[in-house]
Amino acid sequence: MPVINDCLAVHPAVLTDPDRLWRRMFPIDTVGGDVSEVIKAINEYLPERLVYAEGDSWFDKFTPLPSSGTNLLDAIRTPFMTAVVDVAHIGDEARDMVRGHQARQTRAMFKLFSFNAILLSAGGNDLKNVFADLFDTKASANDGFTSTFQNKDLSRLAHPASYTEFFDEVVRNIGRFIDLRNSAKDPVTRAAPIFVHGYDYLQPRPAQANIFTLTRGGPGPWLHKPLKAAGLSDEQMRAATDAVVDEMNRQLAQVIAPLPNVHVIDQRGLLTPAEPGTTGQNADWLDEIHPSKEGFNKLARNRWDVPLSRALGWQPAAGEVVPALAPSNRSTALSHPAGNELA
Repeated sequence: MPVINDCLAVHPAVLTDPDRLWRRMFPIDTVGGDVSEVIKAINEYLPERLVYAEGDSWFDKFTPLPSSGTNLLDAIRTPFMTAVVDVAHIGDEARDMVRGHQARQTRAMFKLFSFNAILLSAGGNDLKNVFADLFDTKASANDGFTSTFQNKDLSRLAHPASYTEFFDEVVRNIGRFIDLRNSAKDPVTRAAPIFVHGYDYLQPRPAQANIFTLTRGGPGPWLHKPLKAAGLSDEQMRAATDAVVDEMNRQLAQVIAPLPNVHVIDQRGLLTPAEPGTTGQNADWLDEIHPSKEGFNKLARNRWDVPLSRALGWQPAAGEVVPALAPSNRSTALSHPAGNELA
């Protein structure tokens, strides 16, 4: 399937028309993997469509407390009574989603229920760990003295190719999740489209999250601390993170997008980055790595609503869709992978 990076949006008048009944997905939260909860909810609400969502904090309902609406699943709208079985966990890496309890949970769900679409949010915490691996070690040398990056190091880190090896395993694990779909016992689930996404450009900054529940990732900031300790300026931090985001999107486009019935959503350039040094909600970002409610709504309106709704069976009539918002925020990485229309 082609990468979704220049698409359509539902006409705003359609979304707000009470007779059209566009609505948010009804969440069936089952972090513990209790299929009886799903059965009870389905029997109670009788949804027209059923979606499965596995992932990280961009999907998790606890992103963060006490805020509401600050995750992508809350922002997406469809024209059906759609229920979403949300098994996402804050702090999960891609590998956590395809092994142990979580893999068994997904297999059980794919055996018992007919999912019309599958959503996967994976790689964000792996992205965060790239910086922990690279910069924490550099910032704290064995002799106890700070060892900052030299100019040649900084130049290299602002190139997407510097991070290729870090995402090899991430992409392999995303492929393993797709294999779970391919081996599903339920024939509807086995044929269900999978939607995978990359992340948008962000500015590392000392902005902690609000209160998180059941999180292993801590309150943040997740990127700013190791980057600052390694001696990077705000501009260098942004260039390095843009390079990482570009490389992840490149690998998704190259390896994952060609797989059958898989859609990769490219969200780069839609969100306005926060100002360097800010500590709270700023521009389209709630904290350092999580969009605000308005940011998630921007992503949902311009990248998710139309392709997901079409996958669920919606056939838009004339005038029901308009051109989606075009990317406006360019990468500051020193080189860009093929396929980034902003390069």
